[in-house]
Amino acid sequence: MDTDDLLLLSLGGAAAGVARRVAERATAPLRALILDTDDTVLQTLTPAVGVATTVFGVKRLAGRGTGGDHNLGAGALRDDASQLLAQIGSPRLTIILTCCGGGTSGALPFLLELLHAQGSATIVIATEPFAFEGEDRRRCARVLAPTIEARADALARVPLDLLIGEDVSTLPAHEAFDRAADRLAAMLGLLWTLLAHPGFIAFDAERFRRLIAQDRRAAQLFCFADASASGEGRAGKVLDTLLADPRLRVDGVDRLANAAQIVVGVLAGPDLRLCELGVLMDGLRAHCKTLQEDFLGTANEAGREGTLAAVVLAFGAPAPEGEPTERPLNGRRGKSAKAAKGSLLGATKDRFSDVEHTVYDGQDLDVPTYQRRGIRLTR
Repeated sequence: MDTDDLLLLSLGGAAAGVARRVAERATAPLRALILDTDDTVLQTLTPAVGVATTVFGVKRLAGRGTGGDHNLGAGALRDDASQLLAQIGSPRLTIILTCCGGGTSGALPFLLELLHAQGSATIVIATEPFAFEGEDRRRCARVLAPTIEARADALARVPLDLLIGEDVSTLPAHEAFDRAADRLAAMLGLLWTLLAHPGFIAFDAERFRRLIAQDRRAAQLFCFADASASGEGRAGKVLDTLLADPRLRVDGVDRLANAAQIVVGVLAGPDLRLCELGVLMDGLRAHCKTLQEDFLGTANEAGREGTLAAVVLAFGAPAPEGEPTERPLNGRRGKSAKAAKGSLLGATKDRFSDVEHTVYDGQDLDVPTYQRRGIRLTR
């Protein structure tokens, strides 16, 4: 995929630091846009090649933060929508990173509408606050989740605690944030390299785009993990690390085992062997109980000789206990789903489009249960 067709977009101050880390590590040309309402945060970022920073909502907020108010974040983006569209352009695929729990992330639903109007497929990685940040911030993140899910093409909700490991409770706060940012940046950097600079097994970016951009009722839920190893048996080490990664588990459910589709990317040097790809893919396929399709791509860099890194994206929501585990991903959105996406640029609205949704414990109760859980009804 050409670099102009691919955009990394971060929303909010916390996400800005992650995007900056991705830029530092990028081995392929990077086009990134960092958005925030707080001018002070953006001024602390060191400039990076291919990365633009923009303060939005200045008329409303005078370059300050939102104070945790989602409505202020959304209003600020609406104020400057036309200017932001000019910067965004028309990417075919946009990877969006935001850290929920603050007010700026409230701009994300309208930002997704803007991107869809431009014809861009959207992958959202939305982090959720650390447990020590308090219940108010966690509740703020949960309330926003159904609205994001109704508008994104693919969505991963990642509790920051899972990015740290078992010693999260013993780390100083600044080290916890740095480690979480590093883990996210490593995964995003690898995914970016696969999309923008594929190797001898080319990562089919257009096929990947079609996977996430099918016309369905709500976002595809996915989770991800990455791992690297060197030395003898490195492929087996990477496989074992991936299968044990807590990011692939939600509420004790193994999301990888319940995945309908997986996307696997491998980054290595010229010493990458086909048998190593076999070890990795055979192990993943054996672990996935309901796998329907898998995508494999590689990227090769001379400086990585001796090291193998891999990223796995597992698509499909886990089934509650006692319900079917298979999660088909080819469901179609109905007309009501288009209304749920909201209206933009003169699109037709139904009479309920401006009615506030009923949200309980992070779930949009106006969306039928079988649709929220991805269950196909037999006729």
